[in-house]
Amino acid sequence: MDVISLVVEVWIALLPWALGFFIVFSILAKYFACNPGQPLWRKDAITDLFYFFVMPILNRCIEVLMLITGMFLIFHGESQEAIQNYMNDGFGPLSTLPIWLQATSVFIISDFLLYWTHRWFHSKKMWRFHAIHHSPLHVDWLSTYRFHPINTWLSFTLVDASMILAGFSPLAIASMAGVNMIYSAMVHANLNWTFGPFKYIFVSPVFHRWHHTSQQEGMDKNFAPTFPLIDVMFGTFYMPEGILPESYGVPGSNIPKDFTGQMLWPFKQRHSAPVPVDGS
Repeated sequence: MDVISLVVEVWIALLPWALGFFIVFSILAKYFACNPGQPLWRKDAITDLFYFFVMPILNRCIEVLMLITGMFLIFHGESQEAIQNYMNDGFGPLSTLPIWLQATSVFIISDFLLYWTHRWFHSKKMWRFHAIHHSPLHVDWLSTYRFHPINTWLSFTLVDASMILAGFSPLAIASMAGVNMIYSAMVHANLNWTFGPFKYIFVSPVFHRWHHTSQQEGMDKNFAPTFPLIDVMFGTFYMPEGILPESYGVPGSNIPKDFTGQMLWPFKQRHSAPVPVDGS
């Protein structure tokens, strides 16, 4: 597939998602806003639209490259047909499990791995890349996709590739893509949902907005993408009863608001982004 065809294919697939998210979360925020008065269309929304439509293309290319390299190292000497079968159906004992069980296992294992890679990106060495994701002053569903590619490639893409190289069927991993996309957009949306008695089981918008807050009490908390029980286990759960986060962004930083500036910013010798409270 040539580059132009890939771009067109990805954009056609993403456009309905973007329109659907905008309509649904705009309506929900009108009645269930965590931060009333937050603009539906903010000044840096164009930047996040670039992330939404451009980064999936780069990420797909990198993921394919990682998989090809991994398969070559693991199955060096095997026939091309055999490797293709592995790519379609998985390999080893994990590939013999029912697809639904593989998908569930991948979902849980990935969440655990992403929890720790997320904490790693809050360290002094890696924060400059992850600070890009925390830079919006208004957090909403579109903020979901503001990730520097280094952050994406060393966490989400690497985890997915690891699951495939562990033997899980790519079909099991792909089957969760839509769920992940909807869930990630929902937890970033401007909603006051806490999920009540289920707040320790599933990540809620308020749970994740505390992670994005610029208020000191919420910094370095709530790292899990889906299951807050992981944060409970490792002492990073924070969601005080009846209190909602009010401010967001990276205080004292000079992170640019444009896409190109954010791509280059982590590599500049002179930049400002105070590491979160417990960064090490």
